[in-house]
Amino acid sequence: MSEAPFTQLVAVGSSAGGIEALSRIVSALPEDFPAPVVIAQHLDPAHVSHLESILSRGSALPVRTVSDKEPLEAGVVFVVPANRHVRITDSEIGFHEDSSERPKPSVDLLLGSAAEVFGENLVAVVLTGTGSDGTDGARMVSERGGTVVVQDPRTAEFPSMPASLAPNTVDVVADLDEIPRVVSDLLAEAGGTKETPEDEQRELRRILEWLRETHGVDFGSYKGSTIGRRLRRRMAAVGRPTIAEYRRYLEERPDEYRNLVNSFLIKVTEFFRDAEHFDYLKEEVLPRLIEEARRQNRGLRIWSAGCATGEEAYSLAITVSELLGSERGLFDARIFATDIDEDAIRFARRGVYPPSSVRGLSEERLNRFFEEADGQYAIKKSVRGMIVFGEHDLSRRSPFPNMDLCVSRNVLIYFAPELQRRALQLFAYSLRDGGDLVLGKAETVSPLSEYFAPVSRQFKVYRRHGERFLLPSLPVPAPSPAPEHGGTARKPPLSATQGPTGERAQGRAEAPQGARGEDDLSRIPVGLVIVDHRYDIRAINAAARHLLSIHGSAVGEDFLHAMREAPYAEVRAAVDVAFRDGESAATGEFALEDAATGEPRYLRLDCYPRRSESGPAETAMVVVNDVTGGALERRGLEERIASLDAELRETEREAEADRARLRAQNERLIEANRRLEEANRELGGLNEGLQAAYEESLMTSEEAQAATEEVETLNEELQATNEELETLNEELQATIEELNTTNEDLQARSAELQEMARTREEERRASETARMRLEAVLQGIVDAVLAVDAGGTVLFSNEVFRRRFGDGEVGDKGSGARLGHFPVLSEDGEPLPAEETPQARTSRGEEFETRFATRAKDGTLCRFEARGRPLPDGATGGVVVIRGVPED
Repeated sequence: MSEAPFTQLVAVGSSAGGIEALSRIVSALPEDFPAPVVIAQHLDPAHVSHLESILSRGSALPVRTVSDKEPLEAGVVFVVPANRHVRITDSEIGFHEDSSERPKPSVDLLLGSAAEVFGENLVAVVLTGTGSDGTDGARMVSERGGTVVVQDPRTAEFPSMPASLAPNTVDVVADLDEIPRVVSDLLAEAGGTKETPEDEQRELRRILEWLRETHGVDFGSYKGSTIGRRLRRRMAAVGRPTIAEYRRYLEERPDEYRNLVNSFLIKVTEFFRDAEHFDYLKEEVLPRLIEEARRQNRGLRIWSAGCATGEEAYSLAITVSELLGSERGLFDARIFATDIDEDAIRFARRGVYPPSSVRGLSEERLNRFFEEADGQYAIKKSVRGMIVFGEHDLSRRSPFPNMDLCVSRNVLIYFAPELQRRALQLFAYSLRDGGDLVLGKAETVSPLSEYFAPVSRQFKVYRRHGERFLLPSLPVPAPSPAPEHGGTARKPPLSATQGPTGERAQGRAEAPQGARGEDDLSRIPVGLVIVDHRYDIRAINAAARHLLSIHGSAVGEDFLHAMREAPYAEVRAAVDVAFRDGESAATGEFALEDAATGEPRYLRLDCYPRRSESGPAETAMVVVNDVTGGALERRGLEERIASLDAELRETEREAEADRARLRAQNERLIEANRRLEEANRELGGLNEGLQAAYEESLMTSEEAQAATEEVETLNEELQATNEELETLNEELQATIEELNTTNEDLQARSAELQEMARTREEERRASETARMRLEAVLQGIVDAVLAVDAGGTVLFSNEVFRRRFGDGEVGDKGSGARLGHFPVLSEDGEPLPAEETPQARTSRGEEFETRFATRAKDGTLCRFEARGRPLPDGATGGVVVIRGVPED
């Protein structure tokens, strides 16, 4: 079979349950598949692998088990054997020695080596499996522009392996049966023309403009090739081959816009990224904020906006922990970490990272703040407990109030100017007077500079100052909501508003609806909250704020997140029932800590749909019932009943134990009486036996005396034998010492021989290295260079010499003066004596400068200048450098 040309590669990794998954994928690949497929499946090295034969049964492609240094071929499936690691080059696959304890074959090693060679032409696929092998490799694939496809963990037989990959390294999540189509589409797109037709460029511009208008993100500064490559990955993920079809898909499925935005965003993140930035925060910013919080007897509050997969938030928590030291348990520090990407937030909450993510951390930080388990690193609970992660969209969600520090690095650069201003307004509202804002290197507060004073222009730190800022009434236009919320466009939060200049947006007679609703609700003693389909608070009264420990106006905030200690899932389910079924629903009782007394307060929420006249409910009313009295009384009765029940069960157990003890005691007494009767009968017989035994004992005593004497005799014999053995032992000891001395001599000689061998090997390697360096230097010289020994034999020459004069060997020495294959002439074209040629003079070790000529095929004279030097270190022979002389 001839090798088919290829520029792309598919690398597949799997673990537990992978054989069935691999079989389904390989069997679906077409016969004209345009790239090699390399499979690394964790296999038991103690058993013979039949993976090749299993995959071959349903495959249209040939399947081979890898042998060392085997050439790669398009349309061939290569299976890595058990207990072996492999590395990929641009043309072959070969075995690799690795002393680490990583699984064999290593998916990380396969993906990493393939990413180094194929870059954006690599498609990496991670399937079902246990453990986290593949996380580091996928990260390398993503960093080098390749595509990472994972089996959907929700449908994988063993989800640990695909779920361990960070969301910012994954391009496509697909069901198992969809993966062959996705891979084929990705290869077809990457292998097609690089030029985008004009109509497709128009469609792409329409999509980017729509993203700018609806999401406020501007990708106009991105390279066209980068945008095109990432767009086509989404097209392959949803099975839309053209941009026009994909745009129609976006219109039908608005939730795909968020997936597209996430795929466009460059989510480069790591622990302590830009270390000098964190050093500045640790040395200059955070100590001041912590000291101010101490003086004011309050906690430290930090907002990490755009935290991605959590590395930045955890880095801030670690920095704060290091500053607090032993006071950490006595100081309240809270970090709110948010991002628009739900998958990224879910990954950050786990707090588990692969080795590549923590590679830049010091050993001291690793040991202090991380726990190693199954080859990954988990954040310790002391650090994790400082952080609250949440999904948050800066374009349409309310900010977090009373912050000491807001960190939003490399987020604003993706925003259009209007969304940049909106985000800075959120930060201006969130920060207390004197709080600090930290931005990325390429970001600035110029859209709202009147509220921020520069602290460090180098590290982009700004201090909040000026009057209190109230948020504007209308946020940046929001995209259509996800389908699960019924498809109704999200309404802006209703609150009293004031622009950045402090002017009222509306007159007092036209107060906002939310404000009027709250005034009405404030007169009702029962806690009431009005929420919309997005769970945002449209109105709330004071009683509800007090019962739910909600501070501030809270209008426009997410109701589910505003109740920090309430059962999130239960409350959400009750609200969903009210909206979905149009029926009232209630939560069970739950406890919240009363901020004033510190005692638990028991609440129950009743949700009622608020139906409009023309359609389904647009809002729901949540009634907050304080059932503390009844709950405490019921719990008291339950505890009393439980206590009495426990006492009753204990009394019954004791009574039963007494009855059992008495029954056992009676049975023991009956048995004792029976045994006493038997003992009396036996006693008479024993008395008779004792007399006979006494007589026998007299005889036994005499026999024992004789036996004692025999033992003493044997003891003497044994003593003599022991002395004899001691003598033999001393002789053996002397022999052993002699053998040890001989063995030490042999070991010393062996060490000397090994050292000699090592020295010779080093000398050989040094010589080989020097030779290779010399060859490299010679190849870089533009003049012809030739070295010969005393007999005229060529020692070395460079490519320039060989190209001009041949190999340097003169052949028949009687054929006249020659240099290689060319006759040597004087500058006037007359033949030179053989002993006057540069090669002859060089072999004699002369130091000279001369000119000579050779005749070209067309008869013209080519003149040269030669400089000769003897070889160094007294070696016979020499080296000559020949340079062409230009014609006058």
